[in-house]
Amino acid sequence: MIMKLSEHFKILAESQNYILGNEFEYGYIVDKKIKSSIYLGSSYGDTTFGIIDKNEQWALLLGHTSYLWTPSELSNLNEAYSISEEKLEWPFTARQITDFEVEILDDPWSDNPDIYNLNIKSKSIKRIRDFKKLEIPYDEKFEIKW
Repeated sequence: MIMKLSEHFKILAESQNYILGNEFEYGYIVDKKIKSSIYLGSSYGDTTFGIIDKNEQWALLLGHTSYLWTPSELSNLNEAYSISEEKLEWPFTARQITDFEVEILDDPWSDNPDIYNLNIKSKSIKRIRDFKKLEIPYDEKFEIKW
């Protein structure tokens, strides 16, 4: 049986066993096997991007407030990782680079966009380099080559 999601639920990532997404400002991960959802938290404005680990060990929900979920723990990245508003304010997209590392692109339309490395195991985040500001109008569906 397929679990019916709300018509307002926006799927940001899906794997064999999970669906990650939001319903307006509220983020959820859905366990397809037991057909239940886990509330991750809320964010100012809709979350913009989600990624589920290729081995389904963790999931990352990005927005003004971002969340890291594992089957045993839920972390608000803005609090748990000491991310200040000046550092990682509006994450736009991310990519998994190793089993427990992710690169996150912060608002490429801002005056000072940056790329950060998030280590899931050590719970550390660090700025790794600048990113060139986009000079085109904002588009949440725009795919950035980085």
